[in-house]
Amino acid sequence: MSEQRDRWRIKEFAAIVGVQEATLRAWERRYDLLRPERSAGGFRLYSSADERRIRSMQAHMGRGLAAAQAAVLAIAESAVDIVVPARPEEQVEELLDAAEVFNATRFDALLDAAFARGRLPAIRDVVLPVLAEIGLRWERADLTVGHEHFATHLIERRLLALATGWEAGRGPLAVLACPSGERHTLGLICFGLLLADYGWRIAYLGADTPVDQVAGVSESLAPDAVILCALDSQHLTASGEAITGLGRHHHTILAGSGASAEVAQRLGVHHADGDPAIAAQALAGSG
Repeated sequence: MSEQRDRWRIKEFAAIVGVQEATLRAWERRYDLLRPERSAGGFRLYSSADERRIRSMQAHMGRGLAAAQAAVLAIAESAVDIVVPARPEEQVEELLDAAEVFNATRFDALLDAAFARGRLPAIRDVVLPVLAEIGLRWERADLTVGHEHFATHLIERRLLALATGWEAGRGPLAVLACPSGERHTLGLICFGLLLADYGWRIAYLGADTPVDQVAGVSESLAPDAVILCALDSQHLTASGEAITGLGRHHHTILAGSGASAEVAQRLGVHHADGDPAIAAQALAGSG
């Protein structure tokens, strides 16, 4: 249990940021990266500011910097007063600006502000527009692959942290996967988070999953729905026979920009029309 809403003991903090306790202690000792307070009982209590410095350090190390260099940048970034705009469209623009200069601390702070409004508005009004714009700017060569990976990694990390426990409960069960060859998972994760908000349980198989393996899992779990998501239609049509077979036994839905009503009809399955927010609402309403 946290002693305060935004204060965590080291075990809980390590789970939140995905860093081993020994590593956290080493970074605190060597680089003065963390500034924990002390509880009445003498326990270290880590704050959201500590979390932002860790996130920033992880992002810089992910770009290939040594730990010492990453710590210096993370500390410098944390010293800057971060003013977050209230309007979602402004948050989108500032997230893109933060990605352009690889500012993980600001990027995470903007995500904090977005999700403070609630999961649905954050995903619908901020996360999905950011992902769409990143894709457009990459196609125009306004952003590099490095920029895209930097931003999508930070978003994915935040989304998966929110996904903790989404398999629990007693509601309907959905199996989520991207078929073979498809590695873009963020839309699928958004869909799963929003579906979980409607009371569904999520079995997430992730990227590049052969459809016969999805069928095997589905045979064991007997889900109420199976969602296959792809940005490239070829990743669906290449597994067409297996998808048709899956659809004979389970309520199977194709989602993502690579899916279409035409492809779904040809394969004998269903099509999720619209973005993840619309699709989750439609599935939850039909259940």
